[in-house]
Amino acid sequence: MLEIVYPGNDTTLRRFTQDTPVLPDVWTAFAEDPAGKQQLLLTPHFDSSAHELYSALRARLERAQGQGEPAALFYNESNVLAELDFENLVRNVLPLSQWWRARIWRNRKAPLEEMVRSGSAPDDLADALANPGGRYPGELVLTIRIIGAIEHLRHGGEPPEQLTDRGYWVEVIRHFFSLVDLSMMEGLPEKGVLPLWSVNRNRPATRAVWRSALTIKADAAIRLFDLKCSELRWAVIDSGIDARHPAFRRRDPDNPQGEDGGFPSRVVKTYDFTRLLDILKKAGAKDVASPYHAIDPERFEDLNWRLSKGQAVDWNLLEPFLRVPHNDTYRAPRNEHGTHVAGILAADWRTTDTPAPERDIRGVCPDLELYDLRVLDDEGAGDEFTILAALQFVRHLNSHKDQFVIHGVNLSMSLVHDVRNFACGRTPICEECERLVGSGVVVVAAAGNSGYSKPQAKELLADYHSISITDPGNAESVITVGSTHRQMPHTYGVSYFSSRGPTGDGRPKPDLVAPGEKIESVIPGDDLMTMDGTSMAAPHASGAAALLLARHRELIGQPARVKQILCKTATDLGRDRNFQGAGVLDVLRALQSV
Repeated sequence: MLEIVYPGNDTTLRRFTQDTPVLPDVWTAFAEDPAGKQQLLLTPHFDSSAHELYSALRARLERAQGQGEPAALFYNESNVLAELDFENLVRNVLPLSQWWRARIWRNRKAPLEEMVRSGSAPDDLADALANPGGRYPGELVLTIRIIGAIEHLRHGGEPPEQLTDRGYWVEVIRHFFSLVDLSMMEGLPEKGVLPLWSVNRNRPATRAVWRSALTIKADAAIRLFDLKCSELRWAVIDSGIDARHPAFRRRDPDNPQGEDGGFPSRVVKTYDFTRLLDILKKAGAKDVASPYHAIDPERFEDLNWRLSKGQAVDWNLLEPFLRVPHNDTYRAPRNEHGTHVAGILAADWRTTDTPAPERDIRGVCPDLELYDLRVLDDEGAGDEFTILAALQFVRHLNSHKDQFVIHGVNLSMSLVHDVRNFACGRTPICEECERLVGSGVVVVAAAGNSGYSKPQAKELLADYHSISITDPGNAESVITVGSTHRQMPHTYGVSYFSSRGPTGDGRPKPDLVAPGEKIESVIPGDDLMTMDGTSMAAPHASGAAALLLARHRELIGQPARVKQILCKTATDLGRDRNFQGAGVLDVLRALQSV
């Protein structure tokens, strides 16, 4: 597809961010499956909002019933999620951008609008597509090439043997103008801000897969300073925590009950964001048979009304639908990852418990309270839109209380970032993390496990990757954590799999490293498992940040200062800055430095 768009150019040297509002991986996805649908993440113009973009697009899609397949449409505070076919992307999404109106439709050098009104393409347009350059603006040529080529594929056409084949481009032009017409601009203002800024794929998220507490000196710090984290709460945004696991049993005699009087657990509340799209679909369809009506039919109708009007997200309205009660209906997560991560952070499983482990299993902060925000499914897979919603929900919880409900967030996950598509640290999830840090919450992210790849062919050497930090670790303000050995970091250095910096735009990352190899922790079913990955390193840093807040309460709400202290007091392993960051976590030194 890129060869069709950029003939004769080395596409590895091109940045595609500003070529069209639609990023190239979206075009490529439709080229690979022209008749299918794609889940797309739409970012509103900075002078607009997500619900304004949602309302405008919903109105266009309702008006265009019969043009393409029906589209699923949802939104959160910052983005719109649309499941669209190619026809709806072109006819109903692109015209909502300033770029389409000013630089394509009414381009002062060669306006597309005049071609559409005349009903025919200029005779020399096919030559311009076959050999770009000349009197036609590059953006117009690019747009016709992309849209026309995919539409040609959608109607059973084949790619050309030679990109200079004029006959092929004549067919591309015909298909382009069969799709693009005057009706696309109906109902849009002549001037003023249009609500769309960019269209991205809804990127998939994957997991970034008790002696280690000694490595970062958490045990010594707790004993020396008699630290208590019981008044702090950390959100684990992951595949879910088994709140019934004895490692998270509430042991406070003054507060023995759990959430809503349910079973006693330091997992204060559980929210399942993997339900979110299903809830929104049912609300939008007014599905009277939906099990969610059992919660509150009036609330469900209210949710549907707000969706139909494109109003701002009301988390108070959505909260009961997302909450997993801690009662007899509770269902523990089937995927081990989230529970394992939470155990590294806050497990307290004693040999005196029933059932009992062979030895005490203690996390970095064994009395810390947790919020379980499930964004990965039973297979450990998720998507960017769902994670964005969970991050926004944390801001919502904190904004409605005098004091912080959630003090920190752990994100042991990885979203692959293509630097050609998006500036590093400026993807939707990175921007959302920046907003959360700006609200006073500590955000810790795994660096990713992309530092090494095993070649398919036996004769090839293994490939070690620099500039391999994944999102949300590319966000400037988050604490991005790489991996080292659980006991002997000075001997083994940085884990071979740990993603390395700098970021694609030259900023130093990771920020530091923590134990991430052969880490034993709890999993659902009252059991233990050993795992490797920067996923395991990140909760060590979350625990270090929580201990710092417990010792120095004045640092609550100052995540930048917390990050500065943890990085400044880390122990240099003598490795390259782009591998180790500031070095390995040293909780004791961090506490003593303030």
